Amino acid sequence: MNFSTKKLHDSDNLNEITSRLKGVVKRSNGGYLAFCPSHNDQKGRSLAVSLGRQDQVLMHCFAGCSVHEITQAIGLNPADLFPRTECKYEPQARSYFNDWQIIHALQRDALIVLIAARTMLTGKALPEEDVSCLSNAVIRINDAASYSRRFQ
Repeated sequence: MNFSTKKLHDSDNLNEITSRLKGVVKRSNGGYLAFCPSHNDQKGRSLAVSLGRQDQVLMHCFAGCSVHEITQAIGLNPADLFPRTECKYEPQARSYFNDWQIIHALQRDALIVLIAARTMLTGKALPEEDVSCLSNAVIRINDAASYSRRFQ
């Protein structure tokens, strides 16, 4: 999303919210004043609405109404005051791991192997869940060894 499209979406969010209010007038600072929908606002416009630093819609009722009361009165919830994001997590490809990173990650797996070996040396059988845990540890150790060899 480019910068101009982002600003368009932010102002759309502000426009959507102000369209639900009555008596909206633009202020010189770029914000708006409106009649507060959550109380009987007859003396004057007591609701200030503007965009915050992170493009969230800010609302302040000078009569003391909470944001929850205001958003509920116009059929929204406080989450609607924040910009809609289309962000997704995209994992970053790593081309390598340092040897110390591999060793550090395998510390726990080495401990699992050691505990399993000591248990078997005493003649005790490993419970099925421990055998599964040991198998996974061995797979991770083998994967790490083959991964490390690729970058030598």
